This record gives sequence, structure tokens and C-alpha cells, in this order.
Amino acid sequence: MTLGEKLRSLRSISGWTQPEFAQKLGIEQSYLSKLENDRSIPSVEIFDKLCTAYEVTPDEMIKDLDKDYVRQKLMHIPLIANATNSKFEVAKGKRKAAVIVCSTFILVAVLFFFIAQLELLSSNQRWEYSSSGVSFEEEIAHCSKDNSVQECNLKYAGDPRRDMNFVTKSFITPVYQGSRIYEKLDVGFRLYHAKQLDDKRSMANNIFLILAVFLITLGVLGLIVEARFYKIDNQ
Repeated sequence: MTLGEKLRSLRSISGWTQPEFAQKLGIEQSYLSKLENDRSIPSVEIFDKLCTAYEVTPDEMIKDLDKDYVRQKLMHIPLIANATNSKFEVAKGKRKAAVIVCSTFILVAVLFFFIAQLELLSSNQRWEYSSSGVSFEEEIAHCSKDNSVQECNLKYAGDPRRDMNFVTKSFITPVYQGSRIYEKLDVGFRLYHAKQLDDKRSMANNIFLILAVFLITLGVLGLIVEARFYKIDNQ
């Protein structure tokens, strides 16, 4: 929309004829006709009178106008130039903030990716510690001072031929705790032997990778959208 089209629309809404409105402004009807048909551009004084007569602000007067038209035809009017420049600065500030936020998303995503890949906070290694049973060597050695070994084996291990029971137990941990772990029980003890399992990405590292993908996608899409708006604004 041009200023002439906007003026014709406002006059039509107000219900004034060209002669009536020209008289209200204190200008020739022919000059008003030129303004409404875009054959002339209003001076600063006339533009101010037009805004006052139609009871609109300069921003409201140019709100629906084509941006290129405003930049080419109306920037000589200080009110319009200031309003346009102010909007440009605000938009520029918002674009700058958006770029910073999107770039931050991408940097954080890269950080999360390296944390997961280099296992900086959580290891992907897994160790299985397994025990074949509970040994009663100490208890049986003490018992056998007064009783036969078979009686002591039967008392503690449940089998006169053995000094331990074979109730297996195991656990998996990401932390290597040595080739063997000794666990003292109320009665007897367990000896766990270590076995390294195939690496499996930990839950924490999976979460870091998911966050990395989400943030980098959000950041890249944000930059693409911002570049698109920037291109539209400068067309």
C-alpha cells in the first residue's frame, strides 16, 4: 500500500469529500488529489496535518505501507525516519539476541557431544564381579579344633566334603575395583573375581547425546529462520 492509497482509505472512512478535507487542511483540492494519487509527496508540515486531521500517529499512518515505498519516498519526514530507524534498531537487537541464543545452543550441544563421546562424566566400561559361593574357611578351621572337619563342613557348608557353599552372586559396575574383591559376611566371606564386559553406552551419556542432537537442531533451525527473516526485511 502507498501513502496515497492510505489517505484515500482514511478519507473514505471519515466520510469527507476531497473539497471538504482540503478546506480542513487549508490546502488546494488539486494538491490533495495529487497526494491521494501518489503524484506528490507531503512535506513535513502537511504530513503532520494529515495525522492530526485523521487522529492517527505517524506509526499508524505508515503501518500498512510497503517498506520499500517508505524508505524511498517518505524518509525525508523526521517523524517517519525516526520511527523507522527505531524499529530497525529494535529488530536488529532482537536478531542479534536470537543469533547469540542459537549459537549458544550449538556450542552447548557440541560440549554435550564431547562429554558423551570422551566419557568425561560417565564411563561406558562395565565390569562384572562374580562370586561362586560363600567360603567358611575361618569358621571351619576354628570349629575343627574340637570337632572333625567333616562335622564342621556339614555345620557351615551343608556338605561334609566342602568348606563352602555354592550360592553364586554377581554384580555389574562401571567402576573397576581391582581383579578381586573380598567381602566379609557375618558368617564366612565371599571372594569376587572381575571380568570386563563389552562397552555399553551409559544412561548419562545417552542423555547427553540426546540433548546434543536436540540443541544443535534447535540452534541450526533458529539460525535458518533468522536468516530468512533478515533476508525478507532487507528485500
